[in-house]
Amino acid sequence: MVRLRIDMHVHTNYSDSKASVLEVIEAAKNKGLDGMAITDHHTLLGAKEAMSVENDLVIIPGEEVRTDRGEILAFGIKELVPKELPIEEAIRMVHLQNGLVFIPHPTVPFFGKLKESEMSTLPIDGLEVFSAISPLAGHYASKNIAMAERLGFSMIASSDSHFPETVGDAYTIIDAEDRSLSSILEAIKGGKTETCCRSSKMRFKIRMLKYTIGFLFRKNGEEGYG
Repeated sequence: MVRLRIDMHVHTNYSDSKASVLEVIEAAKNKGLDGMAITDHHTLLGAKEAMSVENDLVIIPGEEVRTDRGEILAFGIKELVPKELPIEEAIRMVHLQNGLVFIPHPTVPFFGKLKESEMSTLPIDGLEVFSAISPLAGHYASKNIAMAERLGFSMIASSDSHFPETVGDAYTIIDAEDRSLSSILEAIKGGKTETCCRSSKMRFKIRMLKYTIGFLFRKNGEEGYG
């Protein structure tokens, strides 16, 4: 049995982060993490680069996927899930790869688009209950935890990092049989997790908020916050 500290939601400059793969790896090591899930928007290139250059950290390949009803986090996948699919189809594609589906920032306005009643009918594996970069992170964490408990969902915490400095601000402790991807995913699905929650510094939240507002008012642009 191993106890691993893993940041479950990290972005790189392959999508909308300011951080290179090498920078997030260095940051994770400096924060004392055992690993991280690289979950860029609609690309696995950052995760694949990290897995090719890093042997000490556990790298969980992931994707943040925009569906017809908000975003999902896909963990443990090898092939991309296309964006804008019906959420049921996106979830099915993740599960066909033996991956897990979590809902990120589920109660944050504008980004948490699924109602609790809808979540209860979908084969979701869990909720991201704490997102360090979110505004009022503690307030929404209380709502998310209560929702996860009502629905019987597993819980994770993450930084949702878009800057090198915020990697590992929040993370998940996972009690797995070993450090293999399959064991880690099995432990997460089984709820063998603890959330370690520390909000990112305000200056990074403000920078993220400005970016998000700009994205929301652009008709076309790269993927935004999440």
